[in-house]
Amino acid sequence: MPAFAGRPFTTEDARVLGDKQCQIETWVDRSRSATSASLVPSCNFGANIQWQVGGSRVRESGETVFSEASVQAKTVLPSADDAPWNAGLVLGVIRRVRESQGNGWDNPYAIVPITFSPPDSSTAFHANIGWRHDRSGNRNLTLWGLAAETGAGERWTLLGEAFGENSQRPFMRLGVRYAAIKDHLEFDLSAVTRPGGTREERFVSLGVTWQSGRILP
Repeated sequence: MPAFAGRPFTTEDARVLGDKQCQIETWVDRSRSATSASLVPSCNFGANIQWQVGGSRVRESGETVFSEASVQAKTVLPSADDAPWNAGLVLGVIRRVRESQGNGWDNPYAIVPITFSPPDSSTAFHANIGWRHDRSGNRNLTLWGLAAETGAGERWTLLGEAFGENSQRPFMRLGVRYAAIKDHLEFDLSAVTRPGGTREERFVSLGVTWQSGRILP
């Protein structure tokens, strides 16, 4: 699945950066068999669209390779200022570098994220439904995700999600996020597993997110 949501979620949220703001997300996933490192910068240049690019490197069996890259655009649909619901649209494409045919830029996806934030609450819920084309298998997949986050004090946030595709067993994530500098610098730590899955489908994820203020004219 596309894995470029607000850290550490795989589930997308119906939020975008403020106008002329940028951020950098980076994280490391560690399982028993492999370690992957990802870097995803993004910016909102205007028009309520957050653009992002990303790339990942994987070390496995003593070899380190550039594994995949992505380009994505996300927007949030207009709603009333006091509405607890927001909906958006995400469009992107993933390049699977290790796939041998073509240039690899042929794994497109589309996701509709919905975020519900109850009034006067530090809790938010996110839901996704989407589509992805898997070129290597020449098939179309249905994507889904459910996530929740809730404040646990001034700087801590507790996180949980389930996500998957089609009828396969879902992945589950539990984690925490710490705001070292409010609205600017966050650290997150989470554990992911797939019930009934292999040891390779269990991993720990450690991430950092830096977000600017308005930096573009």
